Amino acid sequence: MSDLLNSASLVMIPSGYAEDKVYSAVPTDGSGDLSFTRSSNGTRINSAGLVEVTPWNLAQYSEDFQTGWTLANVTVTANDITAPNGTLTADKFTISVNGNDVKQTISVLPNTVYTWSFYVYGGTALGQQMRFYDNTNSTNIEYYNYSSSVVLGAWVKIERTFTTPSGCYEIQAWVLAATSTIGTMWAWGAQLNIGSTAKPYFPTTDRLNVPRLTYQNGGGGCPSLLLEKQSTNHILYSEDYSQTAWTKTGTAITTNQITSPDGTQNADLMTTNDAAGSVYRMYEANSAGSNAVCTTSVYFKYGNWQYVFIVCDNYVSAPKWAVFDLINITNTFVSSGYTATITSVGNGWYKCTLTGEMKSTTYNQFGLAPTSTDYSNISIANGKTLYIWGTQREQSSYPTSYISTTSASATRVADACSKTGISSLIGQTSGVIFVDINRTQKSENYNIPIFVGSGNNIIQLYFRSTNDLVGQVYTSAGQQAAIVSSALANGRYKIALAYASNDFAMYINGTQIGTDSSGNVPTCSQVIIGDDGTGLAQFNDSINQAILFPTRLTNAELASLTTI
Repeated sequence: MSDLLNSASLVMIPSGYAEDKVYSAVPTDGSGDLSFTRSSNGTRINSAGLVEVTPWNLAQYSEDFQTGWTLANVTVTANDITAPNGTLTADKFTISVNGNDVKQTISVLPNTVYTWSFYVYGGTALGQQMRFYDNTNSTNIEYYNYSSSVVLGAWVKIERTFTTPSGCYEIQAWVLAATSTIGTMWAWGAQLNIGSTAKPYFPTTDRLNVPRLTYQNGGGGCPSLLLEKQSTNHILYSEDYSQTAWTKTGTAITTNQITSPDGTQNADLMTTNDAAGSVYRMYEANSAGSNAVCTTSVYFKYGNWQYVFIVCDNYVSAPKWAVFDLINITNTFVSSGYTATITSVGNGWYKCTLTGEMKSTTYNQFGLAPTSTDYSNISIANGKTLYIWGTQREQSSYPTSYISTTSASATRVADACSKTGISSLIGQTSGVIFVDINRTQKSENYNIPIFVGSGNNIIQLYFRSTNDLVGQVYTSAGQQAAIVSSALANGRYKIALAYASNDFAMYINGTQIGTDSSGNVPTCSQVIIGDDGTGLAQFNDSINQAILFPTRLTNAELASLTTI
């Protein structure tokens, strides 16, 4: 395939990215870089196989202290000297009176370890301090004097690790919190990340439009670009089961007992404490998505009890549930008309899901199941345990990536990746569109991995709800070509649709699916990855590569290009 890439006009292999952008490998001058939007945070699976917020830097405007920061008695001169990365992006602080500070308010999780880091270039200001303040509880977390670490005329990285208190959901983090510092200093590269060490620095502005390069099968290997529809987690306190929003029966919760799927010690322990025949559960009432298909997911890890359950319905009148076996890793019961999955996410954790229609008032329940088929009315001895983390309920026929919540629901906006004004990179008389995809979900409607063109002039690949794949070409005169595969199961697919006047062909995983020998080629000037530009046809999965060829490859080359 490497020889074929020499004839490609645009190659997107997920590797380089920044806010608002996915870099293309071809062309190398940036003219093929794709614009990216999501307008929210999101999560991915990182190279270590852990659930991670994207971007991991929770601080906004990390190199722009004039924007997104609260200043007191400090004047900022933007881009005053060369930063540690060799760019003219470091800001100067001029401090003329006591009682000065530079701070930012950031949302956090309680009882969680964070690392705050930034770079300081020493000037005439002395006595620098940083500070962490719990906005939720109106208490100080810590002061730290870093003035002894500052070097006159040189850059120094300052780091400090701290743990948020119980019930803390918002903090103020200071780069400068000093009462007696007057003079000048320079700062750059502020970052707050989860964990006890500073992660590689990631520059931010508003943090909203950062592509998610996710790793399959527990991390490692090459990343793919995750593109999903908008979804909302309607569960409150999705990781903090000590909250009163969660009602417990027959069980007790001990917080922050082991490492969760995000790599920090914030997973809770659920323990039975009533052997008289309770439903050994916790639940949260929620009416969001009433009378619609929803998916509830929970991360479980075996404690000393084999069976766990999820119930997603009005438990008073018509309970629907699934039971999961955490030793043999299987579903042992699923209510008729519902579907359930259990998937390993590494380190003994399993993501368990239940999908089906939710009624008017749903009690999102989960807990320890007394048998392999039932969830209630049979006694379990005291002291039986289960580890839990990351509950999500969303109006969707399948689970999407995890969305963390605290006191309110949270929404991840749809991913969008596109490039306009590239008619020179798209074959106007012949060409090929190619994608290498990971398909883990069945189609809800029209799921599009790649779309070239706009209006009535389009070349596209899309999955229908029947799970077959369609390669389709349109001009203003109507449909010019359509090639349809049989239904495709979940898995990895390399797909190519070749086009030229009266000469169309589609290949999947090295095999010719079909041809069409009659039709014209449209004039196109944009490519959209993972959508058709309407927001109604997201691919809802990850893309390993997307490539455009400006000329039609031979059938032998198409077979070679798509062979896995």
